[in-house]
Amino acid sequence: MTTEQMAMAEKLTLRRARGSIVMGILFLTSMATSLKAEVGQSRPATLHIAAWVVWAAALLMLLAAGGGLLRGKTIRGLMNDDTTIENRRAAMITGFWATVLCAFTLYGVSFFEDVSGREAIRLMLSVAVGSAVIRFGTLERRALKLG
Repeated sequence: MTTEQMAMAEKLTLRRARGSIVMGILFLTSMATSLKAEVGQSRPATLHIAAWVVWAAALLMLLAAGGGLLRGKTIRGLMNDDTTIENRRAAMITGFWATVLCAFTLYGVSFFEDVSGREAIRLMLSVAVGSAVIRFGTLERRALKLG
């Protein structure tokens, strides 16, 4: 392990932390602007929903793998230290609880407005992924400032 590898891992970890927060916010914002988009209604709506699926999968990969997949085993190991593993665990817990609260909210809303299963699933998945990724980025930034 060289000093260059350590510096690269630190730079990538900071970039991952900042990017996680920004991407999570953009993801939630994008989802919120297209809540009533139905597949098959128009080509842009269908493309928007397909992009949402790809984006959600990419954010989940970032959260699960921690990034750095193309950087090599040493840098990946430095990026995914014990603190990062704990931050990832805490972020997933946040995603779980955000999903539970979203489900309760949707249940209450369903008494006053029709909510399709597709809308409910997309909203709950968006809340889960977005909140987990934002929490992960926040915890990583905090850990980098303390370290």
